[in-house]
Amino acid sequence: MKQDRRQFIYRSLTGLAAITVSPHVIGHSLFSKTEPYFSKPWIELSKAAYLNNASQISKMAGGKPVVAVLKNNAYGLGDVQVAKILDNSPHIAGMAIVKDDRGIAMRNEGVSKPILLMGDFDSELANALVDKEITLSVFSQASLQKVITLAMETNKQIEVAIYVDTGLGRMGIPYQEATGIAQEIAKNGKLSITQTFSTLTTPKDFAELQIQRFENITNEFKEKGVPTGLKHLAPSYSLLDLPESYQEAVRPGILLHGTFPEAKMEASSQFPLEVTYRLKAPVIRVEKLRAGDTIGFSRFYKIEKDEWIATLPVGWADGYNSGAENGAFVLIGDKLHPVVNVNASHTNVSLGAKTTVKVGDVATLIGPEKSEITPEGFAELVEGHNYLQINYKESIPKKIYETF
Repeated sequence: MKQDRRQFIYRSLTGLAAITVSPHVIGHSLFSKTEPYFSKPWIELSKAAYLNNASQISKMAGGKPVVAVLKNNAYGLGDVQVAKILDNSPHIAGMAIVKDDRGIAMRNEGVSKPILLMGDFDSELANALVDKEITLSVFSQASLQKVITLAMETNKQIEVAIYVDTGLGRMGIPYQEATGIAQEIAKNGKLSITQTFSTLTTPKDFAELQIQRFENITNEFKEKGVPTGLKHLAPSYSLLDLPESYQEAVRPGILLHGTFPEAKMEASSQFPLEVTYRLKAPVIRVEKLRAGDTIGFSRFYKIEKDEWIATLPVGWADGYNSGAENGAFVLIGDKLHPVVNVNASHTNVSLGAKTTVKVGDVATLIGPEKSEITPEGFAELVEGHNYLQINYKESIPKKIYETF
């Protein structure tokens, strides 16, 4: 098949540059022994943790299968890499994405389970999506016409999902119109309804109303002889809060990565999820700053007494939350060190009045080793939302391990 200009094979970047330094001290700078070290941040993923979490989430939902939401490049952790891991789980019914080219990238890398495109698609990628058997969502009358036009141009049957807006208000067919559109789809021999879904809001009372609307609609489908395919509603929050939202499958995102939507949720003790990733970065500078010195454009951190400061080559432009400077820690060796400044490209860490940390040592900014640096621990320390701890830049290299 001729490749479109926007098609590509998503490759994990693992070729981190190695730099060799000699052991010596220049001024107040410490350098490590002669050894290779990385000059960029990277992310490590655990296969065992992801497979454990898929199993635990299914248990939470009473054994229901899981549609894994890997939107926004799996929150920056690598949608293709995570999909390839989850493709091996018996608890995973399929993947859900919002960008068309991500589904093509997953297929190109061998992901075999169903892939649901919950968003729109570019016409130039339409045939590739059909060829790769990506399920296309019908979320409006206009999107239906787009899919019908595509069906007329291909000799393949197109799998579609009916996306119903039960009250979220941003995507989906208004629930009052869903049955009519579903009937139109069912009459088209080139379209096959394989899924019906909606998205729930967070307030419990309104989510319960949405569930009732969804069930009324799918009952109408049945009365009209319209298939629903696999029915799913529950994102991570509702999965923990509303058993009636389970339907035939659940559709979590953040839970898959070992993070609950909020800190200290009751289910966290009953269903032990594992943190699936580490965000790591090398120490690239170690300097002793003097009392009165400051760090950053805004002079955010002022040195009260002489102290050693380490610099890491990762910042908010890479997806590391700038709120880290308000109370977070990083792990270097076996010791936690406070973050004192985060800018676009760098993070500064206080090492105290004395240190053995050297350039080339590796810092873990997020990971499972200490409660303070887990995504939930980080969120609690900086008083931020758990979702904000997973938002990393796509270009950060990924390394996959069997287990941590």
